[in-house]
Amino acid sequence: MKPTDNELEMAIVAAERMCATGDDEHHVAATLLYLYERLQVLEGVRAAARDFLHSGQEDPRYDLLVRALENASQ
Repeated sequence: MKPTDNELEMAIVAAERMCATGDDEHHVAATLLYLYERLQVLEGVRAAARDFLHSGQEDPRYDLLVRALENASQ
């Protein structure tokens, strides 16, 4: 089930608090934060790929896609 934007924000805030206080025995909060960061990077890849596909093969957009893919690989 997809959380609402508000639910996601609440979960991220709670996860940050759990990590800061050391109350993350099973590393669920740290994993959520890691996956949320990865999602942000991959959303950049998706946006760059969408723009690239809609614009043909112009060099600037190709470079943006390459950089986004490199960021996603880290």
